[in-house]
Amino acid sequence: MNPRFQLKARTTVSVCSRIVLSVMFASAFIFNAAHSAPDVPLNFDGWVTDALLKLETGGITGGFHRQTAPLSRAEVAAIIRQAESRIRAGAVVPSEIDRKLLEKLKRAFYRELTGSTGHAMRFLPQLRATEQKTAPALEAAFHYTAGNLEDRIAPRLTLYSEFETQNFESRALEGKTAEQRLEQWRGGYTGDFKRSYLQVNNSHLNLLVGRDWTFWGASRHKTVGISDNSPPFDQIRLTAMLGKRFKATAFTTQLDSTWYDDSEKRYLAKRYMSGHRLDYQYNDRLEIGVAEWVLYGGDAQALDWKYANPFTFYYALQYNAKADDNVMFAFDAAIRPVDGLRLYAEWIIDDIQYVPGANDPHAVAWLLGLTWYPERFDRQLEVHSEYARVNRWAYTHLVPDNQFTHFGYVIGHPIGTDADTLRLSAAYQFTVSTEAAVHAVLTRHGEGTISDRFYGEDFKALSFPTGIVARTTEIGGRFSYRPLDRWNFLLSYTFYQTQNSEHRSGEINSDHRFTFQIGYLR
Repeated sequence: MNPRFQLKARTTVSVCSRIVLSVMFASAFIFNAAHSAPDVPLNFDGWVTDALLKLETGGITGGFHRQTAPLSRAEVAAIIRQAESRIRAGAVVPSEIDRKLLEKLKRAFYRELTGSTGHAMRFLPQLRATEQKTAPALEAAFHYTAGNLEDRIAPRLTLYSEFETQNFESRALEGKTAEQRLEQWRGGYTGDFKRSYLQVNNSHLNLLVGRDWTFWGASRHKTVGISDNSPPFDQIRLTAMLGKRFKATAFTTQLDSTWYDDSEKRYLAKRYMSGHRLDYQYNDRLEIGVAEWVLYGGDAQALDWKYANPFTFYYALQYNAKADDNVMFAFDAAIRPVDGLRLYAEWIIDDIQYVPGANDPHAVAWLLGLTWYPERFDRQLEVHSEYARVNRWAYTHLVPDNQFTHFGYVIGHPIGTDADTLRLSAAYQFTVSTEAAVHAVLTRHGEGTISDRFYGEDFKALSFPTGIVARTTEIGGRFSYRPLDRWNFLLSYTFYQTQNSEHRSGEINSDHRFTFQIGYLR
């Protein structure tokens, strides 16, 4: 889903300067207290995702393929039209907050809904406060559109680029990556094009070339399959709408390169990943998705065109070629038994033993969750619960080049391997732009890591999680204000406590994270 921009190209430097000065002036009133670098919740389009998921769970939009993301702006416009059609037909009666959310979406996607074209820029100067520092940051983006979705001869074209610069340290990476995504400039600042792509599409077919996120799964937070936990992929992605019920997606990307060194040989491994997915919407209340992807790499490895073919099965190709590539399967489903309640599940197969007598463990991951908007609170209260589990040897591979990482980050769920987590949260939406939320998370980490290899251990004798288990309790809350324009801010606090920290028996570590962010969005 692409952000919307309202500041036209004619915006002068003096206007931008006044905005930056205003944010800098605000720093005098901000106290310096937070732990670690904050995430970037004040992004351009985060509220759009939350609004669409809420409206779908409440039955306002009807069903759409929400389990393959990000959605294009054209898809969002179609969802808005579908919601309005349902309301006019009397199929659903939205609550007051849902009606206002829909109006806010209509304002944000005015250009797509009216078929207008043109270019625009948008800036989000921010001030971020942490325990170590208080410093400015900047997010900026450029958006150009031309053409009409209904024109089959000249389809709609979108050029989008989103840039961020800031000087907060990122969390430590895992694994031996041979490249660094972010290089520091003066003053410790780094700059990165988080998303930048060319998109050509009509009402049935969508081609994207460039850098973008990929998120496949039923969870609204992090999936156990392909999530946005790692940096975005530089990819070629093709999406097709096959009638009203099917959506097919395929992509190919080159991942970061890694060093292989076992003291006998050393080489730079080129790594690639291809994936394809099919979503089936049985009706407005039930959606099922199946996916397959393959990750491969090695010394002098090049793009393997048999995997770039979206119409074949990777497992059969690998089996026939006697290759040792990392093929994974995913199944997910979501059902909305009544308006306001959504139940969902995911299951990932990294390696499963179907040969009789095999003495290897099943490497799987799975997830269960529910989201509920009680009608008695006029759909303003959200209650959410989710449990995720990743077995010890999931995401790993006997060939180190093929482990499930990108720039050292796990591509799947952030808990990594040999871990599980339970999340409980509640949020109350006071207005379409103001929300408060609280959450509690319990996470267990075993001693297994993504660098582990299975060498014939007695896995049946191992408990889950394995070894000395680190148990982390996380309790926190947040308050955010996010209008389409003008000032916006976020305030959050989280307390962490880990028993058996660093897998040392009896070691207890407590920590806290207090974050304040403010920005002026134009």
